[in-house]
Amino acid sequence: MESTRHNPALCTAFRKEDGDIFVNAKIVGVGYVAREKCMDAVIKAFEEHVEYGDKLFGKNQVGDELERNSREYQRAGASLLLEHLYFEDPKIANERVDFGLMSTIELALSKPQSSKHTWQIVQHNLSACLLFYQPPSISFEIRGKIEIHEDDSCSEFVNLVHDSFHYTPAKETRRKRPVYLVNIDEVYDNGPAPTAFGKKIA
Repeated sequence: MESTRHNPALCTAFRKEDGDIFVNAKIVGVGYVAREKCMDAVIKAFEEHVEYGDKLFGKNQVGDELERNSREYQRAGASLLLEHLYFEDPKIANERVDFGLMSTIELALSKPQSSKHTWQIVQHNLSACLLFYQPPSISFEIRGKIEIHEDDSCSEFVNLVHDSFHYTPAKETRRKRPVYLVNIDEVYDNGPAPTAFGKKIA
């Protein structure tokens, strides 16, 4: 259940010309963003790891070999996340990570069967909210504005972080997927404690 802390609902909406409100919510994976001064070094490290994946998965694999290589790749990717984005020392963390941003990838555009509702909405309105829930009682809400990034260092960084664990073959749309950065404006505690129920905490 603790994995839900990584998978909030991204909620978006806009008012259509006829006055109706078009609303959407979808579960996404989110992550932190490296500060600009660290970005080049982090991109290089993750690029090397994904290129290693290209070699590791370079031929058709099935069964035990594929499972073994997948575990090896994911372990190495998780180690990179701990080295470059998740730090025990708060001072180092604040120096290297921008905690005013949350990032996610627009994966639906590459899926022909997808409704692409979020992508349609953000063409009209960039206000959004991320709703986190960790059973049984932890819930909080982040409100902010979305920035859409394509073909820049930020989009490359976020795509590489995703692909460092969820390997994507080079021949597919890797690193070409749009990225959403949510600039955090407000945070609310939505838990069931008497002092919560939507209390603004930041």
